[in-house]
Amino acid sequence: MRAARVRATSPEGTPYAFPNNPAPSSAIEIHDDIPKPQVSKPGELLIRVKASTVYRDNLIWNELYPPNHALLGNDFAGIIVDVHESEQDFRIGDHVYGMSHAKRGGMWAEYAVVMSEEAVKKPDNLSWEEAAALPGAAITADQALFMHAGLETTAQPPKRVLITGASGGVGMYLVQFAVAAGHYVVAATSSKERNGSFLHSIGAHEVVEYSEFGTLDKFDFVVDSVGFQVLSDCWSVVKPDGTLVSFDASSWGYIEEGKSQGITKGKEGVRALYFIAEPSRVSMARISEHVLKGSMKGHVLKTVSLDDVREAYEAVHSRGIGQGKIVVLP
Repeated sequence: MRAARVRATSPEGTPYAFPNNPAPSSAIEIHDDIPKPQVSKPGELLIRVKASTVYRDNLIWNELYPPNHALLGNDFAGIIVDVHESEQDFRIGDHVYGMSHAKRGGMWAEYAVVMSEEAVKKPDNLSWEEAAALPGAAITADQALFMHAGLETTAQPPKRVLITGASGGVGMYLVQFAVAAGHYVVAATSSKERNGSFLHSIGAHEVVEYSEFGTLDKFDFVVDSVGFQVLSDCWSVVKPDGTLVSFDASSWGYIEEGKSQGITKGKEGVRALYFIAEPSRVSMARISEHVLKGSMKGHVLKTVSLDDVREAYEAVHSRGIGQGKIVVLP
């Protein structure tokens, strides 16, 4: 079968490794002779992958390197072509979507094995492309708000919530989930002119640029999807007893870094945390509920073939490509 793989070493023979020598995009290769995976144990589902997506930071995930050896591609939408004889929840021919665990990946391929707890049945009102564009981004948003930040799914009373990177792949779902739960949501973006109309259309109560942080009232919850200087500036707008959450790969260690820079002074009571999203049927069920009600859908920027995934990764990695996900059609 055709599938993407990351070359293990540089042209000079130096092994790629995390964190000091991650693979560049030029190490992404497409092979035509990868063995088709097989179902070998309970809980496994073999799917014909109809669509996957591109994550901007996939090549700097430590799971991609020894000793884990994960593969590229985590979001999936596809058709089940084989199940274990003990499978109770799914049948051959079911249309499913979800997100595979970071330790495995492998969705940039014609066929892939996923675990039953990673998959749910695809709503009929989603195309393959829209279905693939949802899981990773929407699961991350759901878990950031309701699992890690501890935001109430039904606001009593509403909280003030700031979302950075609000028009991005995860940010747009952070806005939609928080608004749907009844909270007051301020969406932060690099350009109101470019993204303001879109953010208001998905429910944001206010749209601000990062340069306006100094004029804002403080927030109960701040969820950052940008990292770097924007995340540092978030300390100034979270309440002294508020919650600050980040999940961008660049943000690992931001709490200790903030302390060393002195920007957390006076914010010792802030509950600051970093997390990595994991596959979850609970999250996927909540996503599917919104999809079926018509209040959420996958936003597709464009589609590419396996032959173009290297260029697609470079485009996503550079940030600022537009609203929605680049979808891979294996």
